[in-house]
Amino acid sequence: MKYSRFGISGLLLLFASFSLFTSCDEVRRILVAKIGDSSKYSAEGKESGFKPVFTQKDEHRKKIGISLTTVGEGFDQPTDLLAISNPEIFIVLEKTGSIKWLDPKDGSSGLIAKIPNVLTDSEEGLLGIALHPAFPEKPKVYLNYVIKKNGKDTSRVSEWTMDFPKDPKKSKLKEERTILEVEQPYGNHNAGQLAFGRDGKLYIGWGDGGWMADPKGNGQNPKTFLGSMLRIDVDSKDPGKEYSVPKDNPFVGNENYRPETFAYGLRNPWRYSFDPSDRLVLADVGQDLYEEVDIIEAGKNYGWNKTEASHCFEPKENCDRNGLTDPIYEYGREDGSSITGGFVVTNDRIGDLHGLYVFGDFVSGRIWAIPLPKNGERVKEAYSLGKWPVLISTFGRDARGSLYLADFGSGKILRIDPEK
Repeated sequence: MKYSRFGISGLLLLFASFSLFTSCDEVRRILVAKIGDSSKYSAEGKESGFKPVFTQKDEHRKKIGISLTTVGEGFDQPTDLLAISNPEIFIVLEKTGSIKWLDPKDGSSGLIAKIPNVLTDSEEGLLGIALHPAFPEKPKVYLNYVIKKNGKDTSRVSEWTMDFPKDPKKSKLKEERTILEVEQPYGNHNAGQLAFGRDGKLYIGWGDGGWMADPKGNGQNPKTFLGSMLRIDVDSKDPGKEYSVPKDNPFVGNENYRPETFAYGLRNPWRYSFDPSDRLVLADVGQDLYEEVDIIEAGKNYGWNKTEASHCFEPKENCDRNGLTDPIYEYGREDGSSITGGFVVTNDRIGDLHGLYVFGDFVSGRIWAIPLPKNGERVKEAYSLGKWPVLISTFGRDARGSLYLADFGSGKILRIDPEK
C-alpha cells in the first residue's frame, strides 16, 4: 500500500510550498498524512454482478475461473485476517485499532479488543497479528501497530494473552508485553506483517521508513530494523531485551549488522507467508514502476533502493548489483500499483489452483497465481484470476487450505470459491 498513485507532480508542488515554513522531515510527514488518507481509497470497476474482468493484458495468460463469496461484512478498513481452528473462527484486524472475531459459517461477528491510541495516518494503524505456535495451549497473541511515543510515530510489536483461546467469541486480550519497537520517520511503508515459521521463531517485516525513494537510506543499512526482515525468539530473553536473538541468525557476531536481521533491502513488505516447504514468500510493494514477489532467504540483500524489483533504481542505469538477490516474479504499472501477498493453495477445491501461490494488487483488484520455483529462478508465467472491484488489503487461509481476502473499501471478507 502506498500513495505514489496520487500523483508525484502534485506531491512535489505541495512539498515546495510547505517547505518554506517548516523542516523538510516535518513537511514530508504532513504530506504523507494528507495525501495518503486511506479513507479516500476506492476500488476500480463496478461491483454490479461481481464478476471478474479479463482485459487485453490477460489475452496471452492462462486463466483460472474463480468466484468470490462474502462470508462477513461490516468491518472498518480491515488490514489482516487470521483463522483459528476448532472451532473455525477468523480474527479480523481493523486499521483503527479494533480486533474482531468472524464466524464464516453465518457471518456473525463481535469485538475482542480495541487497542487504544493507534495512529491511523496514511499507512499507519493496527496492521498485523500472529498466534503463538503452541496456541491455544499457550494462549499468546502478537500484534503489530503504530502509536505515538515520546512524540515520535513508533511501530510496536507486543504479546497479549487471550483469556478464552478455545472460544474466541468470548475472548478478550489482556496482559500486554512490549516485545520490540522502532521509530518510524514517516507515516507510510510501515509494513506490519507478523508470522511464525516452522522453526517457532517470529518473523517481523518492516519497510524502509517511508516518504519515497528511501531518503534515509534504510533499505541498504543493516544497522537499522527498517527495510529488513527480522527473526526473533519470543520464548526466551537476552539481557536487556524482551526476546532473544536466535544463535543461527545470519549476522550474529557481525558488528555491521543488527543481529535480529534475517534479510534486508526491502521497501515495504506488506504481506508474506510460509509455503508448504517453509520457505518465506514475500510481496514487496514497489515505488514507480514495479511490484515484486521474493523468496526470502537468510542473509540475502533484496536490493532496495539500489534496485526496484530487478531493475536499477538509483542510479537508473549501471547500478551496483553485486550481492543483490532478484525477485522470482515482478509486474509493472499496466497490471497494478501495490502488491498484496497471499498464500500457497493447499487443497483441491479449485483443482487448477492447487500448489500455486495466490496474490493480488490493492489498487487494481487483480488476482494472480504463480508456481513457486524450487531454486529461486524467475517465474515466467502467471495465471490470471481476473480483475475484481475490491481493494485487496490482505489474504487469509483456513485450516482446510481455502483462501480468503479482505476488501479494505467495502469492509467485506470474501472466500475464493470455484467458478459459478
